Amino acid sequence: MATESAWQHLSENLYCFEDTCRVYAVVDGGEATLVDFGSGAVLDHLGEIGASRVRGILHTHQDRDQGQGDLRAANAGTPIYGPEHERHLFEHAELVWATKQTYNVYNVRNTYFSLTHDVPVAGSLEDFATLSHGCTDFTVLPTPGHSVGSLALLAEIDGRRVAFTGDLLFAPGKVQTMYDMQYNYGAVDGVEAAILSLANLTRCEPGLLCPSHGEPMWDPHGAIRETLEKLTSFYKLLSNGMMPAGEIDFVPVLPHVLAATYACSYFYVITSDSGKALLVDFGAPNLSLFSPAQIHFEPRERVRFVEHSLERLRTQYGVREIEAVLPSHYHDDHVNGIPYLQRQLGVQCWAYENMKEILENPRGELIGCVLPDPIRVHRTFHDGERLQWEGFEFTIHYTPGHADYHMGMFSAIDGHSVAFSGDNVFPLTGSTPSLIYRKHVHKTSHQQTARLYQQYAPDILCAGHDLQTEVAPTVYQRFAAKALQMTQLFEALLPGEANFGLEPSWVQIYPYQSLARSGDTLSLEVRITNFLDKPAEAQVELRLPAGWSCEPVGATVSIPGGKRGQQVFRVRIPAGYRFVYPRVALAADVTFDGRYLGQIAEAVVEKAS
Repeated sequence: MATESAWQHLSENLYCFEDTCRVYAVVDGGEATLVDFGSGAVLDHLGEIGASRVRGILHTHQDRDQGQGDLRAANAGTPIYGPEHERHLFEHAELVWATKQTYNVYNVRNTYFSLTHDVPVAGSLEDFATLSHGCTDFTVLPTPGHSVGSLALLAEIDGRRVAFTGDLLFAPGKVQTMYDMQYNYGAVDGVEAAILSLANLTRCEPGLLCPSHGEPMWDPHGAIRETLEKLTSFYKLLSNGMMPAGEIDFVPVLPHVLAATYACSYFYVITSDSGKALLVDFGAPNLSLFSPAQIHFEPRERVRFVEHSLERLRTQYGVREIEAVLPSHYHDDHVNGIPYLQRQLGVQCWAYENMKEILENPRGELIGCVLPDPIRVHRTFHDGERLQWEGFEFTIHYTPGHADYHMGMFSAIDGHSVAFSGDNVFPLTGSTPSLIYRKHVHKTSHQQTARLYQQYAPDILCAGHDLQTEVAPTVYQRFAAKALQMTQLFEALLPGEANFGLEPSWVQIYPYQSLARSGDTLSLEVRITNFLDKPAEAQVELRLPAGWSCEPVGATVSIPGGKRGQQVFRVRIPAGYRFVYPRVALAADVTFDGRYLGQIAEAVVEKAS
């Protein structure tokens, strides 16, 4: 008598095994690629589907029921791949638990259902990337909802596009849990994320949905539609009738300017009659979908981007091509969608010249709100440069204040004087200057910007978190008066040259963050800004972890008044050095202008995986 198989046979090369979660196997050449792993019991049944070994395990999310048997696979030498945004919950699970908050819990995300022990990870499943396993290509679609880092895997299997959806949905109109879809205290943010994820999944046109829990769904369109309808009703009920991000339209500012006032930071679309567009900034769909990592930060976590708004630009506003995106400044809420635009659509990034370094090397500095994903800058502008595009002319200026790496863009569009001002000028808050010291504030930064806005006096202000039309010149006059008063108070409050008390990184080690292994040699540069109006000398030595060495051992740097000096050190990590923790720190010991300041600057070195 034949023994009944533990497997459900979905198509010629696709099988499903029911365990603590559903484990899917794609078989070719006697090997199986598994999507999720459950308790590991699947290893005892491989022969039933003609597989002799597991080529690799691909995880859709971090829940324990997805991977509680991972150590069994790892001990057998099977490579395990985890979601890029949840990788730390696999390979550093024990560190996460050692530092996890268990009182005053306002970060209510269910990362408590993560693994309790470290699991070696062979690689990350990066958003929108494609991983080839055997004869099958798996494309990663970010699908936050059930968890912040959840993903779906799309693959062509046996002539059908299959979507392995994790716990995004359980069945038509049903989800596995509701409690997992709450990230921030009292919020419906995970529900909104799931709504956006389901809409993006629909556009991928899957022919079969394979969930982690629940039966495979052979009518994906109907299953997604029914789930979307019910989640949207729930979202509107709990948010007092608000619409989720994917349903909100642009605000037409002018015939050739659209404003996404619903987004996390407003972004703007400048359209041409030929169907081309420029974007000014491009970030997350809204604040609630940006905030889980921003408000309740967990170790090694990053802000995640999910596609939004672009389909509406194409279908409703006739945008055929986004030629470039221009960041007003480098902050993550304004730029975290730009890597997607570059990788998926080939959109160029045009930026003010002093943003290029921080955008292309986000590990370089410890300043506020840096996106860890590098952004390639294709074109830079200098102060006062004019940009001609599709019959429009824009003048680009350096506008420090909210951040030093910040620009303003001024133009005459459709009969109006328009400024794209980033986060510098906020009429809504009474034109109070934005002040964050970690972002290289100098005592006259806001005054410099205020003079420009008085000069141009734009009647439409397209700001980063505000949109104002019919702006009166008095708005800019108030801003200038407050900027002057702030400079005067800086000088009154601080001893000596005020800029030394405003800039926490006037001495810095560049890059601030390095990736390295035992035996590597690093090139680190100590940068020192001399705010004095006379030359100064600085003596610098690095203070390193035990056993490390550097050349030179120490150095004297001569710096002209008002300029920056630098000294390069070659730092050697011993071949046998053991990283006890994933990251170690070192410091720069500095004497400046005859005054010993001690270890005033630091940097970190992270163990490369």
